[in-house]
Amino acid sequence: MILLSCQKNLMKLFHKKPKKIGLALGGGGARGLAHIHVLETLDELGIRPSAISGTSIGSIMGALYASGLSGSEIRTLVDRLMLRDVENIKDVLTRKDLLKWVGMIDPSFHRGSLIKGEKIIQFLAESMECSAFEELEIPLSISTTDYLSGTETVFRSGDLLSAVRASIAIPGVFSPVERDGKLLVDGGLVNPLPYNLLHKQCDVVIAVDVIGSLEKPLKKLDFFDATLGSFDIVQSSLIAEQLRRDPPDIYLKPDLRGIRILEFNKADQIFEQSEPIRDELRKKLKAFV
Repeated sequence: MILLSCQKNLMKLFHKKPKKIGLALGGGGARGLAHIHVLETLDELGIRPSAISGTSIGSIMGALYASGLSGSEIRTLVDRLMLRDVENIKDVLTRKDLLKWVGMIDPSFHRGSLIKGEKIIQFLAESMECSAFEELEIPLSISTTDYLSGTETVFRSGDLLSAVRASIAIPGVFSPVERDGKLLVDGGLVNPLPYNLLHKQCDVVIAVDVIGSLEKPLKKLDFFDATLGSFDIVQSSLIAEQLRRDPPDIYLKPDLRGIRILEFNKADQIFEQSEPIRDELRKKLKAFV
């Protein structure tokens, strides 16, 4: 009887069904570059997510990864675009030489926004060679906000690029997107860390929070900082409440300090500050896989 019991346990061990891993990539603007550490670590461990969800910058990273690009390939892609010689990210919106160099910043003449965002989406399309959700290698859910109703609109099929474009549409910065009779803006307004979209289809859900914190109080709070800083406060509050009600299996929050939403010029600082997330992910995964 004892031998039979041991044989059954061994059979269960060898025929153990692989767990479905879900990956939720949160919003946070430039701080979302920290997601690349997570993607590279999963690649190193040989773990391929069964499903991905993303909001704002997380939707961009999620789309690139779901299309088949590796974490290191995404890093190379992003590295070509960084403005490391720019001290103030606001210069990107005013200096003609930088506008020409970046090639992705298309100023909007609409009163409600600074950037159209179409060139960013064009670059994204060329980089991943996908235009529809159905073409992706990994199922992807993208969270956006219906501006008129104030509710979440999630896209999982159809046109991929307009969904990403809507999910990154920070009010006042990027122009909103009209789709399916709705006026859509950044998903971070309602679901800045959309791990709840993965619960039904995954056994283990990893949620990556890249909101960060402003390290030093500003001596002078201008309109630009006040608007984007308020957006951070809203997202932080929403995430805190969601974590209290229904925490994910693995929660990662890199210690990102003193980096504002559009400060992509601080890429090196972002990568350095978020480096420890790699070891943290490895340790936490051991309990599940």
